[in-house]
Amino acid sequence: MTATTLVVGLGNPILGDDGVGWRVAERVLGRLDDPDVAVLCLSLGGLALMEHLVGYRRVMIVDAMATGAPAGTLHWLDAPDRGELGVQHTASVHDLSLASALAMGRELGLDLPAEIRVVGIEAAPEFEFGETLSEPVVRAVPEATRVVMAWLDRQDRAPT
Repeated sequence: MTATTLVVGLGNPILGDDGVGWRVAERVLGRLDDPDVAVLCLSLGGLALMEHLVGYRRVMIVDAMATGAPAGTLHWLDAPDRGELGVQHTASVHDLSLASALAMGRELGLDLPAEIRVVGIEAAPEFEFGETLSEPVVRAVPEATRVVMAWLDRQDRAPT
């Protein structure tokens, strides 16, 4: 692995609004021309997600959220390893939350990112099978993409 920055789109692309993380990651990948940035689309969380973060210095996770805000609302979250989040794939009743997985990984001495940020896009309350996003979530994709690209641009210019 040569990239030091990772953008992860989380979700399930056949479960309606839950696929928004993938949509944003695919748009970022289409605009990206930087070998220092890797982009992944994943359908997992907890320990499995944590394993994909090993070796990167900075990570941006894009995922659907369900907080009760209007569908399409963007949420910016810092340091998900310091608390539980409302993003769809960072916690599961069958796995550790991302926060717990990161804490365990750090305790085990894994080379985990110093910076992890999350862009959450509020999903419509009900997920339905299908590849179509709800209209408010479709409208949020360009702005979420812009947020990720701006973060990448700022990070590229930040001193190490």
